Amino acid sequence: MKIKIAIADSRIDAAAERKLTLLGYKVITLPPFSRLSEAVASHPDMLIHRIGNEYISYADYCEEASYVFSDLSLLSVGTGARFTFTSDEVAPEYPRDVGLNALEIGGKLFLRRASASETLLNTAEKHGLRIVDVKQGYPACTVLKLSEEAAITADAGMAKILSEHGIRVTLIEAGGISLPPHEYGFIGGAGEVDEGKLYLFGDPKTHPDGEKIVAAAEAEGLRVIPLTSGVLCDLGGILFADGNID
Repeated sequence: MKIKIAIADSRIDAAAERKLTLLGYKVITLPPFSRLSEAVASHPDMLIHRIGNEYISYADYCEEASYVFSDLSLLSVGTGARFTFTSDEVAPEYPRDVGLNALEIGGKLFLRRASASETLLNTAEKHGLRIVDVKQGYPACTVLKLSEEAAITADAGMAKILSEHGIRVTLIEAGGISLPPHEYGFIGGAGEVDEGKLYLFGDPKTHPDGEKIVAAAEAEGLRVIPLTSGVLCDLGGILFADGNID
């Protein structure tokens, strides 16, 4: 039986998890990785990167969270999904925490090459993705991909380089997104697109540029679905996947 999977931070609000479940997703939550800082230790965009049907994560994290990867392996039977684990050294301090943080959009993979995992780079090249080296070490966090041609970000540098590569960018005001204990979080970690819908951790109307966020999403034909009420929250996005279970 085919199923839809939503991989999320273990700190996901109970209301958000329930809503995803009611919408037909099996929610699998990621426990914190001891080698990352507490704020992002359970963030999908820091722990797992998918290119095509290949999933890349850290070998040390797999050892810590073996039950999660056991569940993912069982659920992906018959889908052709493959898991690869890198032995990269990980530490809480930047840039040793961003090895898997990359943004795939428009047939390109935007990342800070000096910090990127070699496993990630090799996999991207195997899948024919063009690597674009950027200064921003957290491109997946700072940019919310709406489609292969459009994105939202508060990072002017990322907005510029994405625009240069033919991506329509909506530039929003920084702030207005929660990520304790930091001053604020990022739009890329506050939501994710799947099957024509933009799911957000929180109500976009609470953001100073909420109307721009909704308008940009609707311009791409997306329906905006707040998973919770209240301020937007950066939880490292959601990794949506197809699964199969007997």
